[in-house]
Amino acid sequence: MKLKIRMCLGCAAFAGALVAVSFAGAQQKTTQITQGTFSYDASHETQIQGTVVSFTASSQTAPIGPHATIQTSSGNVDVHLGIADTMKINDVFLAAGDSVKIVGASHNFGNGNVFLARVLQKGNQTVTLRNSKGIPLAPKHPGPVTVRSVVGGAR
Repeated sequence: MKLKIRMCLGCAAFAGALVAVSFAGAQQKTTQITQGTFSYDASHETQIQGTVVSFTASSQTAPIGPHATIQTSSGNVDVHLGIADTMKINDVFLAAGDSVKIVGASHNFGNGNVFLARVLQKGNQTVTLRNSKGIPLAPKHPGPVTVRSVVGGAR
């Protein structure tokens, strides 16, 4: 009798777990970004020139990362500046009032147009932020890289 009760309880627990898993799977919201949703067309690149109104190193507005608002002769432009560490490694820092020239292309992210900066020039400093396909470049660390080897494994 006890064995029969344990079997029934075990089956009920297993069935409950299956139902719970199916509900948990239904709660997940999946967002898939395909290559078709983002395209950077280098043939549509333009240059903007203006003054930095504001700079944020880690904006949560799409696309996430560093953004600057640049005042141009035709109005304010929201500019995405790739990866913040790329600017930091190259000692390029933006502050309100800085004059800049930026080469890039405009892209609509649903919350408005964002100018994707590929090359940023501030004074005599120039830094490339994206490749020709619009993909943000990873920061390149200056100086030699020290290579360590572990011989003999863990001790």
